[in-house]
Amino acid sequence: MMSTKTTGFRDLDRQLAKLAAGVPAQRQQRALHAGGEVIAVEMRRLAPFLTGSLRDSIIVADDRDARIYGKVNLPGMSVFVGPAGSTEDGDVYYAKFQEFGWLDNPGNPFMRPAIATKRADAERVVMSMLARDVLDLTQ
Repeated sequence: MMSTKTTGFRDLDRQLAKLAAGVPAQRQQRALHAGGEVIAVEMRRLAPFLTGSLRDSIIVADDRDARIYGKVNLPGMSVFVGPAGSTEDGDVYYAKFQEFGWLDNPGNPFMRPAIATKRADAERVVMSMLARDVLDLTQ
């Protein structure tokens, strides 16, 4: 399995950890799923389309539920975003070849660009939901 890792967000991770500290795990996971969906929507938009299997296989799942390529996380929990497993039309094993290329084919990246362009939006969604949950819990 190939993966993509984005680094350089230590300050944001610390802010998310502080914000998430008082929020129940179920609400944290819900916020992560919402942030992951922002990235998934862009991945689906950018995914090469022939049969639609690749696009339709892009999901947001708890990390224990799927082997995926993108990751959104809070301390102690994460969700994965990207093509997973197989669809009714067949396995989407070729997602990695579309993303990274092979032999003399340079590929058609859709996962890395989606993560790069939508990460900040996804983080805003997560932070907004966590902040709302903190306010709800303190009232």
